[in-house]
Amino acid sequence: MKLGAHVSVAGGLHNAVSWALEIEADTFQMFSKNQRQWIAKPLTEEEITAFRKPLEKTKLGPLMIHGSYLINMGSPDETKGKRAQTAFLEEYNRCEDLGVEYLNFHPGSHTHPKKDMRDDKVVREEALERIATLMNKTIDETKGYKSKLVIENAAGQGTNVGIKFEEIRHIIDRIDDKKRIGVCIDTQHSWASGYDWRNNFSNVWDDFEDIVGMEYLVGLHLNDSKSDLGSRVDRHENLGVGKMGKRTFKSFMTEDRLKHLPAYLETPGGPEMWKPEIAVLRKLAEE
Repeated sequence: MKLGAHVSVAGGLHNAVSWALEIEADTFQMFSKNQRQWIAKPLTEEEITAFRKPLEKTKLGPLMIHGSYLINMGSPDETKGKRAQTAFLEEYNRCEDLGVEYLNFHPGSHTHPKKDMRDDKVVREEALERIATLMNKTIDETKGYKSKLVIENAAGQGTNVGIKFEEIRHIIDRIDDKKRIGVCIDTQHSWASGYDWRNNFSNVWDDFEDIVGMEYLVGLHLNDSKSDLGSRVDRHENLGVGKMGKRTFKSFMTEDRLKHLPAYLETPGGPEMWKPEIAVLRKLAEE
């Protein structure tokens, strides 16, 4: 498994390469702009070259850009949905310009104001349909792009959709060009949404294989959890310190179905923690 982390781009996108090398990573994830901004200035040729040139001198990859947290393509508000898709398209353009393999994004939320409608099947499926529609629109507007759009499973906070494998499959089934999409499984999010990696590891992957299909899995976010199993609370913890435990991450590192994948840490503490965590994961793979 190729290991990395979500590294900083402070001072310029090219600094992500330096940080990845600093923590002795095989790959990395980053933002392509301020994640709290809807729209950013287009990348200049100088910025693109400044990122790609040092990257070419390394063996880092495959890389992943994490989309803005603002984007919600599941919104029932047509104006908000259009704004989200415009921002999503911009992120995708940046991903392709930089030569990054994957644009990872959270599916979105249905935003129904009534709490008792949080898990209403019809409300949730309508949001999934809107997400798929805007993904198809994005794909139609980007003919020839090589970067993949990667659906990340959600933890289930608020009115998040895409928290169960069935919901991810619902989106996939409605995408016209399935070669352009993938899935990234966040270990903490899936734990928070009820998937028991600690006690039911192999069966969870069997379920994923049966429902979604391993052919869509392009990466992992390796995070322990501060929150309980099934809590639907998105709270990441350092590996082995949280509710999932160190033994669970040994399972991730030794699972044959996952060995070819990249995995990105999004744990607390920054580079000072990521470098030793990557070293620990490599040792677990060898035990």
